[in-house]
Amino acid sequence: MRTKISKRIMQIAIIGFFSISSYSQNLPVLKSGKDVFEFKCVACHGIDGTKGKWGAINLQRSYLDDIEILKVISNGRRIMPSWKKKLTLEEIKSVILYIKTLRK
Repeated sequence: MRTKISKRIMQIAIIGFFSISSYSQNLPVLKSGKDVFEFKCVACHGIDGTKGKWGAINLQRSYLDDIEILKVISNGRRIMPSWKKKLTLEEIKSVILYIKTLRK
């Protein structure tokens, strides 16, 4: 009887381990602000923030405060899309910090 209980406990432990492992692989990975910017923003703003494609603002010359940048990224502006449903708040905050590093 003891052997059956030990085997059952081991089976439960193994199943639990693999369940947790697969769960953690499905969690979103937070990317750095630079990574998000390079993946989502470079097409219009350029790698250094100066591209200005389709009327995108030159980010090196923009001095919006954090709240205003958050509003623009979250809600979009003119042709720029809203990112609030595509990026987490943490990703948006990291992009804001990265954008501020581009300023001259």
